[in-house]
Amino acid sequence: MTSPSLDLHLPATRTLARFKAKAVIGQAGLTADDREDVEAQLLVALCSRVRAFDGDRSSLRTFACRVMDKEVASMLRYRLAQRRLQLGRPELVDGGAPDHVYGASPSTAQQQEFWLDVGRVVETLPAPLRETVLALRCGSPTEASEALGTARSVVYERIAQIRHAFLAAGIGPTYFTVGGGR
Repeated sequence: MTSPSLDLHLPATRTLARFKAKAVIGQAGLTADDREDVEAQLLVALCSRVRAFDGDRSSLRTFACRVMDKEVASMLRYRLAQRRLQLGRPELVDGGAPDHVYGASPSTAQQQEFWLDVGRVVETLPAPLRETVLALRCGSPTEASEALGTARSVVYERIAQIRHAFLAAGIGPTYFTVGGGR
């Protein structure tokens, strides 16, 4: 149930949710088909937190922006975590890995071999790239840049170098397909 204050500003908050939903399309696998769902999720988040609104501290628009920004960050973080989880541990995802990721789920032996191959490649990387790999295991490029004390552009340059090293070692999108990878 919405408060009288929110009812008065509902058209503006809907417009804000629509704007933020459009802005997030294309990130973390979100498509134009997801826009209405994202918009609805942002409005639900706002409605669930509207009781915490204090008109003496900020305007409703500022409050709504902050709530929606946090919800967007949470959605993206969750979606990116699910993607990372699917890469090497499909058994932890409900129903296993989706067929479009592997074709068929790799066996435990294949997964173990994959992680050994990853470890071998990481060992060959120069120290700055190894540090970047470790920082990226636990966060986004932005979080990694903060942890490493470097600019995001440096992290993205290192990601390109890391990707090249993995592809050169045969670790890429076709790793688990017949004839792929090794």
